[in-house]
Amino acid sequence: MIRITLVNLLFFILMIAVNYSSATNVGITANQEPALIQPAGYAFSIWGLIYVLLLLWILRAPFQRQGKKEIYRDTQVWIPLNFLLNSAWIIAFTNEWILVSTLVIILLLISLIRIYQIIYWKHKRAGFVRLPFSIYIGWVSAASVVNIFTWFVWNDIVPFLGMGEVTWTVLMLLILAAVAVVFTRVNRDVWYSLVFIWVYAAVFVKNEQNLIVLTTVIGILVLAVNLVMQVMSRRKAKKKRRMPSWNTRR
Repeated sequence: MIRITLVNLLFFILMIAVNYSSATNVGITANQEPALIQPAGYAFSIWGLIYVLLLLWILRAPFQRQGKKEIYRDTQVWIPLNFLLNSAWIIAFTNEWILVSTLVIILLLISLIRIYQIIYWKHKRAGFVRLPFSIYIGWVSAASVVNIFTWFVWNDIVPFLGMGEVTWTVLMLLILAAVAVVFTRVNRDVWYSLVFIWVYAAVFVKNEQNLIVLTTVIGILVLAVNLVMQVMSRRKAKKKRRMPSWNTRR
């Protein structure tokens, strides 16, 4: 387990070094020709939270019980690969290789889906074991769409299938909200939807298109209602588990 931890930590440090060296350039590149779906700059501060949680996740490995250690063994290839893809995206995007960055971020999302499947679907773990990747996959899900739209804008592919950028942005915001609702309900993961609320609020702050602003408000309300329903459902389930059975002998 020490070896896995050291490897994960090494690739994590590499990722942080690449991000630190290019952090300013990402903002400069993103703001050159921003897509309408791009959130306000402050939204990208979520990376700080993601990196802190990932670091804690890595450092906890040697102290985990045997069952949780299996998660680290099963992800020992996917975690370094994910960190490499994260670094590759930074390099591609800051060099304005927008198509390459789009392909890389899709691969990054695929690696996160696999890690999430291992943690939750294979090992049935939630709590902090899943938390960093709940937030990480939520952000990259939204960022992948933003990256695709950025490539469209950079290549002047704004009208598509008879629809302009505003219409496409509204449609995609609605689809993403639906995906977030389904993901949250299927995986019982409120953090995924919280990330989308964060993204939608940042799109709301930055945008001046009335239709897009209205869509973000609708999206936030739908996501918030779904979150409340999930929390209430969890509490009811816990109460049922705690209630003594009528068949239990006294």
